[in-house]
Amino acid sequence: METALIGAVIAAAAAILAAVVSWFGAFQNRRTADRDHAWDRFTWSVSQREEDRAYDISSAVLRRLETVAWWSKKDRRLASRALRRRSAPRSTDRSEGDD
Repeated sequence: METALIGAVIAAAAAILAAVVSWFGAFQNRRTADRDHAWDRFTWSVSQREEDRAYDISSAVLRRLETVAWWSKKDRRLASRALRRRSAPRSTDRSEGDD
């Protein structure tokens, strides 16, 4: 009887461990998918030029990416820097005075 009880305890512990590992794997997969999607959004928004119709939308995307809690601090800083660079006044082209 003790052997059956020990076997049941081991089986229960193994099942709990398998459930935890499975949950953690699913959590990591979801997080990776979210980060990949956020990175795709970032690269799309940075590639938009001021003349493009989607420029305003891409600026809004960058503003949202600044505040995404689960994105890394470095990535949020990168979005902030891209947005600041986008809103900074543009210097005139050097070629204008060379005519």
